[in-house]
Amino acid sequence: MYQKLIIKSIRPLGMFLIFSFAALCVICSIFTRDTFKYQFLQKFIEYTISFENRFYDFRSKALIDPDFRSKDIVLVKIDDYSLQKIGSFPLPRNNYALMLNKLDTFGAKVVAFDVLFPEKSPELKGGISPDSIFAKSIKDFQHDGKRVYLAFYLVPEQEDHLEEAPIEMLNDALQTRTVPDKDIYPSYIGKFTFPIPELVQSEAGFGSITTQEDGDGIFRQYMLISNVDTIYYGSLSFNSFEAFTGEKNTITVSADQTGELKLGDTKLEISASGETKIRYVGSEQQFTNVSLYDVIKARDDDLKMKELLGGKLIFVGSTAVGAHDFRPSPIDPKMPGVYSHMNMTHMLLTKYFFQDNEDSVLYSIYYLILGMIIFIIVQHFGNALFDALSIVIIIASSYYIDRYYLMPKGYELKLFYCYFCFIACYSWNTFIEFYRVNKEKKQIRGTFARYVSPTVVDEMLKDPDNIHVGGTKLDITCLFSDVRDFTSISESMTATELAHSLNLYMGKMTDIVFDTKGTLDKYIGDAIVALWGAPLPIGNHAQHAVEGAIKMMNQLPEINEEFKRLGRPQFFVGIGLNSGECSVGNMGSTRIFSYTALGDNMNLGARLEGLCKYYGTQILISEYTLARLDQTIKTRPIDKVIVKGKTHPVSIFEVIYPLHKMAQDPALLEKYKLAHELFLRKDFGGAKELFGSIEDDKPSKRLKELCTKFVEHPELVIEGFDVTKMTEK
Repeated sequence: MYQKLIIKSIRPLGMFLIFSFAALCVICSIFTRDTFKYQFLQKFIEYTISFENRFYDFRSKALIDPDFRSKDIVLVKIDDYSLQKIGSFPLPRNNYALMLNKLDTFGAKVVAFDVLFPEKSPELKGGISPDSIFAKSIKDFQHDGKRVYLAFYLVPEQEDHLEEAPIEMLNDALQTRTVPDKDIYPSYIGKFTFPIPELVQSEAGFGSITTQEDGDGIFRQYMLISNVDTIYYGSLSFNSFEAFTGEKNTITVSADQTGELKLGDTKLEISASGETKIRYVGSEQQFTNVSLYDVIKARDDDLKMKELLGGKLIFVGSTAVGAHDFRPSPIDPKMPGVYSHMNMTHMLLTKYFFQDNEDSVLYSIYYLILGMIIFIIVQHFGNALFDALSIVIIIASSYYIDRYYLMPKGYELKLFYCYFCFIACYSWNTFIEFYRVNKEKKQIRGTFARYVSPTVVDEMLKDPDNIHVGGTKLDITCLFSDVRDFTSISESMTATELAHSLNLYMGKMTDIVFDTKGTLDKYIGDAIVALWGAPLPIGNHAQHAVEGAIKMMNQLPEINEEFKRLGRPQFFVGIGLNSGECSVGNMGSTRIFSYTALGDNMNLGARLEGLCKYYGTQILISEYTLARLDQTIKTRPIDKVIVKGKTHPVSIFEVIYPLHKMAQDPALLEKYKLAHELFLRKDFGGAKELFGSIEDDKPSKRLKELCTKFVEHPELVIEGFDVTKMTEK
């Protein structure tokens, strides 16, 4: 009882814990890695979110449109073809000067270099500095609103960094509104990545290209703004975007040190470290690109180049294999890093932002709760197929809604944790059900292995629902067997000899019960009580039971032969069988019980066993059992009796088993049946003569005496003359 209560309690408890963990993970996705001061909490958040991010990456790839092309952004790529043609790496900076001159000629509006220029270049022949040539081309390009942006890296405070930002960077300082003493986390300009002085003085703009991978090594975040000496500067993509649009945008920093960039009616969330998540639209296929060498060698009047580059925002970056500028992204495991800047710029130009993370989390919680409610309701019906089908439908429908409605609108539904919750709850329920069924099977095996054969136990375990226990009304056949004069036998043997003899006899008889699909009810001293037809139906249980009784009588001589060899008394057995409805089940207390049957039909079976001695027979059956037997079982009528405690008579019959003398002499059996028929027709004289000719047969002798009585006293032949009323059990 307590175990069932524990199982019933642990099922919802486990589901609640799984749901709580999934909900906690969903809520944790609100936080960023810079939310907590303690590193282990940051790592927990990162790793927790990384599972969902990986699943979102998988789904987001399906949103990439292969036919999409950015209208405003073009990549001038430093590819393997350009490196081969120019013949050196890194490229001499006079090549960048040539490229800028061509871009100016073709009408490019903004040029952003995803290339670092932290060291001076070797001078060319004649003492000409490539850096000066490049710086002059930058100055020459920047007219009529055109801009050039150079890249630098941000580093942690403990690494070498510039003591203060160069004054030239103030041209690109951002408009910000901050709460007092609540700035974005400070950043530091890498000393060994900032452009050389010649380029700094070229009046070019500057932008950070710093990005930091997530805990799983994937680059999803982009540092859009940085706080250097309490002045806010934009990244390469952000500054290029503002130069291209000609608009200055304000970033608001709130009390929790997070930022918000408003572009019209839309807003972009920025973390306390200045990062935001990139909503990728693609890479090489989605952005027009051209080789740097082709730009340099193009004619000034090349109409195709003018159409390709005129009025565009140009990014210059490496795609060459040897440059090693490859980063794993959600859409490409080896994507050139320049495409991260281009995707970020496209986000800003088209306002292709994610929805507020809080909204996505809220929808995820709603879905998590709704899915669990549906699953719990379906589970209530207790159908394993419905449980599995409900999980499939819940997952499939949510995936479809997310794929075609929520994801295109920028929602990041936390499906991984939701699916984890549903599948884990289903697995938990399956485990609990498996445990319960397995425990139930063990209990069935432990309970019934003592009563029925292993074959029957296996059948019960295949379909436990067929087991009827606990006082169920069943139609069965019961058998009672008893060793005659066992008290005298036990007195003639030692305790050890008696135990050995009884065990040998009981073992052989019990094996026969099991072999005929019977169930052992109990041992009562030297008596055996068995059932057929419970706990599982076996067809004609009366036939099986009588066949079992016959086998017992056939086995008895072999047992007695062994007793004779050991010098021990022989066993003589009487068996009584009756068929009918009984109350069958586990009877007793909640702690100690046994599988047995109760009822009038069981009592009648016990009485028949007792009558064997009175009538001098071995196997007695009632008329109710006889009615169920086929023609292969031979019997002879014995009497009509009213057993003690009853008022209605029942006809009883003896089973003629193979070792019975009437089975060996069929003519004798026919003579007995004829005599009994004459007795019932009240031809007592003829019956007496026939009964008298049958020697050494107690039933014949008893009926002969009755015939003599009725011949001498005809007045005793009244209604019920053929009924014997028993006054003892």
